[in-house]
Amino acid sequence: MNLNTLKSILDIKKRKNLYNEILDSLRELKAVKYFKYIEFETSEGIVPFVYVAKEFDINRINSVKVFVGAQHNEYNGLFGILEFLNLLETEKLNSSEILQDNQILIFAPLMNPYGFLNPTTENKTGYYLKNGSNLNRFWRRTFVTEYEKLREDLNGFPIPEIATIFKNLLKEYWERNEIAIYFIDFHETSLLEKFPKELSLNLKNESYTYRFDHWLKEGIIANVIKLYNIPYYQKPLFRKCNPSADHTHLNLSIQQIDLVFEKLLDYLSKNQGKLPFYFCYNQKSKEYCEKLANQVYNKLEDKLYDTYYVSFDHYFHDHGCFVKMSDSTTREKVYSIELEAIKQFFNIFEEIEKSEMDADYFEKKLNSINVSIELVVETIIEMIKLF
Repeated sequence: MNLNTLKSILDIKKRKNLYNEILDSLRELKAVKYFKYIEFETSEGIVPFVYVAKEFDINRINSVKVFVGAQHNEYNGLFGILEFLNLLETEKLNSSEILQDNQILIFAPLMNPYGFLNPTTENKTGYYLKNGSNLNRFWRRTFVTEYEKLREDLNGFPIPEIATIFKNLLKEYWERNEIAIYFIDFHETSLLEKFPKELSLNLKNESYTYRFDHWLKEGIIANVIKLYNIPYYQKPLFRKCNPSADHTHLNLSIQQIDLVFEKLLDYLSKNQGKLPFYFCYNQKSKEYCEKLANQVYNKLEDKLYDTYYVSFDHYFHDHGCFVKMSDSTTREKVYSIELEAIKQFFNIFEEIEKSEMDADYFEKKLNSINVSIELVVETIIEMIKLF
């Protein structure tokens, strides 16, 4: 991402122009070898899709790789996909070498145009669709109509038009069981910034009474314990004070927790300027995701947070997101995973204020965004190669 694009993101009045520039750049791909472009006019706005393949004859296809971005107010997937496509278009990546025979790549870089164009306080600066629903809660209902456990899949809302369009685009491949379909959903989360700060402020004082009320807090501490080889003997490492509790406590002595806290501060200090991230999988996609995550991490290790846990099981939420979808279907050869990186614009209005007050804002933000984009590009490249 360049400075002008970042400034356009921060200038709400220029969002429409930026959106049109993105669409125009994608439309130009129709003239490029190996590319196909299609767009759909919806009530949410125009939704673009790009196909890339050496061969488009379905009878010759044995795998489809699907890359999804910007379901919410997320920018890593959108601009990462745009960067990858630009690298192919300009031949900085050799298409004939990187593209696999018998494989189609499908890119959905901007799934929520309404959110992108209307970052307001009412919709969490672009998180929701026009009707206030979360697009990433409908994928089991969309692809797995026979699935019965839909209590958290927004049953009170109709399946979004965008989701139905996406399903129909993939229908011809989905109906051929011999074709493997791989999904990756590119996300951003503010929790990768929020939880380390919270732990660094509260863990020492609250010690064994500190409540771990989110799986990622446990993951951060477990990661520190592994990286610093801190021994512990009581198991499980995180325990509930009673079976019905909605939180856990660290099952260590006060002295051990003090050591963990010391190493946490050291860990956060050493990783300043690096990008926090993680991959997520379900049971069907576990092996594939772990291989992919480790390959990407090995390529970009110097730019990413040090981590022992490159990927996590998405057991902690039961809802209709992409990563849960493939475990819900009886169709074989469907593998859905997720990549999370730090949220770049959790509150766009606060970011605008920061950009006006901090002389170093644009340099720091561009550094962070561009590593996040590089992470997406490297993930796409490695995913193309991995079966």
